[in-house]
Amino acid sequence: MARRHCPPRQLLRVNGSPPDGWPASSRAAVIGCAAALLAVTVLPSVVAVGGIAASAHASVSRSAPAAGTLRSWGSNSFGQLGDGSTSDRDKPVTVKLASGTKVTSVRAGCGHSLALTSTGIVLAWGSNHLGQLGNGTVTDRHTPVRVRLPSGVKVAAIRAGCTHSLALTTTGTVPAWGDNAGGALGDGTTTSRSEPVKVRFATGVRIKAISAGGDGFSLALTTTGKVLAWGNNSLGQLGDGSTTNRLKPVMVKFPSGTQVKNIAGGGFHALAISTAGFLFGWGGNFDGQLGDGTTTSRDVPERIVILLKGVGPITGLIAGCSHTLVLTSSGALLAWGYNGDGELGNSTTTSSDIAVRVDMLVGVTVKAVSAGCADSFALTTDGHVLAWGYNGHGQLGDGTTGGIAESPVMVKLPSRLFALAIGAGPEARSSLAIVRAR
Repeated sequence: MARRHCPPRQLLRVNGSPPDGWPASSRAAVIGCAAALLAVTVLPSVVAVGGIAASAHASVSRSAPAAGTLRSWGSNSFGQLGDGSTSDRDKPVTVKLASGTKVTSVRAGCGHSLALTSTGIVLAWGSNHLGQLGNGTVTDRHTPVRVRLPSGVKVAAIRAGCTHSLALTTTGTVPAWGDNAGGALGDGTTTSRSEPVKVRFATGVRIKAISAGGDGFSLALTTTGKVLAWGNNSLGQLGDGSTTNRLKPVMVKFPSGTQVKNIAGGGFHALAISTAGFLFGWGGNFDGQLGDGTTTSRDVPERIVILLKGVGPITGLIAGCSHTLVLTSSGALLAWGYNGDGELGNSTTTSSDIAVRVDMLVGVTVKAVSAGCADSFALTTDGHVLAWGYNGHGQLGDGTTGGIAESPVMVKLPSRLFALAIGAGPEARSSLAIVRAR
């Protein structure tokens, strides 16, 4: 299956070429993409993005997540590793947080990173040409700066798209900032913002979880189990039955009576789990990333049936550019979609439009997963991080650069550190881990 990892439209528009660090195999498809655009045991704990275990969405949590310091690795073209440099790193390095700062959640965009502190403050660093750091400027930062949220606002969760950012406050509102060309900020305009603005929900709507799609779209889960979406809709990723961009939130069209508990935005696709345990997918499906046995894109949610036997109900999900990962109650880690760089972790490079098992190491118990554009990550119960997929900029964190890993390898965190949580992003080329001393 030909690679279809199209660079985000906004980066094609700014640079006229794919972002630095995209796999060589995807750069060959840029012209076609541009033309088209112009035409394992699962533990129920809060993880890196501050939500339901292993879920791609971020939510308000009643329990305090574990806090620690940060390590980062992978591409660093814009300073997104936060170590004060722009040098790529093939092993984890220390993010330069202010003394005493503890972090509870992390997330990575195409060239920027976000962190939520234990005091509810949001930090950002890296690329800022569209205001995605939210600090009132468009100047890149190589170490963390504070996002300019209104005084007194406390944030419960964060999400990063390619070049836009979202937060969920403790009162259920959603500030957004950064690129708004397709309406990803949900404020009724297409004006990019270097400081947070409120997403314009209908009166009375309360939000309990958020997710940011990579290619300029956003999702929110309401307290009544409905899903709202806004922004770029070129492949039906808003799930409203159209391919029309939306500048304010619209309702995702699930079957009547469906209530949702988990949401996940990928590069060009989206997924959800209902309270009844059903999996749904919609949006781009050119690499089989919806997992429905086809490569047909969908503009409304379609129920996805996993054919593997004995895996149990899905307990969490995450999405990359063109692949999807899920955890199940039996401890199985499953994947589907594009696999040209080994991101499905099944010891092949054969893409799959149905679920396959990740070849997890014997004796390893996974409690959370994360995904970059063409990489996948797992957090184990003993505080280690595993990675597989594309490694062009050291994204696997194993001390090497180049090539791919078709099955999990160990990220080289110092032996004295215990990883509490992990975070990448649907189009990220870097990753982060929250750590503490063992």
